[in-house]
Amino acid sequence: MVMRKWVEAAIFIIFYIFVKPYYRFLHYRMERVKGYVSSQGIKNLGANVRFHGFTHVVGADLIAIGDHTRIGRGCHLNGLGGIVIGQNCQISRNVTIYSSNHNVAGETIPYDNTYVLAPVHIEDSVWIGMNVSILPGVTIGEGSIIGMNTVVSKDVEPLSIVVGSKQRCVGYRDVEKYKALKSVEMYFGKVYPDL
Repeated sequence: MVMRKWVEAAIFIIFYIFVKPYYRFLHYRMERVKGYVSSQGIKNLGANVRFHGFTHVVGADLIAIGDHTRIGRGCHLNGLGGIVIGQNCQISRNVTIYSSNHNVAGETIPYDNTYVLAPVHIEDSVWIGMNVSILPGVTIGEGSIIGMNTVVSKDVEPLSIVVGSKQRCVGYRDVEKYKALKSVEMYFGKVYPDL
């Protein structure tokens, strides 16, 4: 693991020194390569899944990601308790998803060396904004929108729009329009496969 980081760092240093004049042309391809490397070992990786930059993954063999899903750079996925991400989900940059937590009821303080595991379920067509933190044991309902910097500590209803550190619901998506678009599979990742 340490060797891989050194090799990756060396590649990027060489890239920026010798290829910088062509950076804009090659930037898109390089992001694809980094995304591919970060997705290695994920248990169930759907079709047309894109990682837009490096994603830190723990417990990759317990993570499942559905078709046409996009994951932004700088995300952290802790899958020790299991993470299921549905199809057509859009997860922005710097999102943190934890499915495990330290055991505070153990024999040492502040916690011991065991984990409390609680799976995270993100249903289909969910949009998660930048810098969102999702805590263990949470289910985010289908079609929901989670605003920037939200801390998701409890379940989210389907088609709801949730924002803020107190996870405040500010509205709901149009149910009829959502069902109409879903019936003809107007999924962002499917309509724009190269984005």
